[in-house]
Amino acid sequence: MKTLRRTMVILLEIVFFSLIITGCSNEETIPTIKDNSIKYKATATTTCDWVFQYADNFNNANNGNDYGLNDNLATRQLYGQWKNSTWTRRSGAWYDKTTQPWCVQANHPNTPNALSFHVEYAAVVINKIIAAGTPNKYRVSFKTNPSTGEQTSNYWTSFMLDASSTKRGYVTQTNFGFLIGSNGSVQVFQNGNNKTVTGIVPAATEYQVVLVITTGTIQMTINGVQLTAILNETVPANAYAYLGAYIELANPVVSTFDDLVINTQFSTAAKRIQHYGYYWADRAYGTHFSEIADYTNFNFVEFIDATTPNTKTNVLQLRWQFWADASGTLRPDWEAQWIATLATINQNIGKIKALYIFDEPFWAVPCSVTDYNMVLNRVKADCPSLPIISVFAHPTVNDLNDTRIQNVSNVLDWVGADEYVSVSN
Repeated sequence: MKTLRRTMVILLEIVFFSLIITGCSNEETIPTIKDNSIKYKATATTTCDWVFQYADNFNNANNGNDYGLNDNLATRQLYGQWKNSTWTRRSGAWYDKTTQPWCVQANHPNTPNALSFHVEYAAVVINKIIAAGTPNKYRVSFKTNPSTGEQTSNYWTSFMLDASSTKRGYVTQTNFGFLIGSNGSVQVFQNGNNKTVTGIVPAATEYQVVLVITTGTIQMTINGVQLTAILNETVPANAYAYLGAYIELANPVVSTFDDLVINTQFSTAAKRIQHYGYYWADRAYGTHFSEIADYTNFNFVEFIDATTPNTKTNVLQLRWQFWADASGTLRPDWEAQWIATLATINQNIGKIKALYIFDEPFWAVPCSVTDYNMVLNRVKADCPSLPIISVFAHPTVNDLNDTRIQNVSNVLDWVGADEYVSVSN
């Protein structure tokens, strides 16, 4: 088999259901959780590579078991070594006090599938240390509502990092502290020292928070608004994560957290999944950009035009322009079809991540090697700057008597193989 200039890519065919995928990307991404599915929200290009450290969606805890704080951890906490990591209640105040169990609950009937704080100051700490890796960088995502009944007060919730697991969980008494008020006010602290925050967040009923924390700076994205602050003190390389809420006993409110994800930077030399998304994201099963394009980086689309969002995630399939049915016969008007498609590609080339020469050639569509190579060579000649991908069915790859793949044109940039297995096995 001749050597081809190709990069291996793993493609997962997902139509209606989300799939949990551990891994990272060479793009800056925001992790979120919904219905037990980890997803990513693409933001800006970066050289970082990320790995999951912790995820908790607080779903389906039995609130009758210590108010649900550590119940159902095996399914709430979705990844590897962090499964079954327990929480411990802390003071949450600037002084020592006992935090009663009902002050911090998971899956309270009035705030289902969330971590909630009640009655008075309180905090919790995760009983597992996080190693930030090189260069000492954390990325944290969560949803929070500092006060479920109003959006005008200074009641706040906080996320903290500290080298010790025995702190009170008060935002100014930790190595790093972030707080957001019910009115959208934001403050950042290091060792109790207030840092200047650039940017303003409008008041909202809930805040989707993403923090990228490193030595020298913090980048915050809150409900889509970008904020920054200079961190001129050391960020701990190994830290425990705390969540807290500022609630006054005289005028109690309820504060909530949900969908907590913590990532740290990993070496880009390590091999892991770098591309993840949906098949299909557009047209074949409806248009779903608003639902998924923000947290994926590799979404298959059947068409692209002026209305297609520039999500930087679009992988354009080319099939119908060349093979109109499942017979494997090249359509007689393929050249006219391709010329029309090429014009659209050139008008929207900045929206396209790669080109996909239909799914499972020689298996799903029994085309000839001659026709397939002709299409590959023509597409590469007309679109030299775009990677071309092909994914073959496992039976085609595995059949030693099938020589078609051996004779495929070497203009392919990425090549993969499908094999379906039971996730539970």
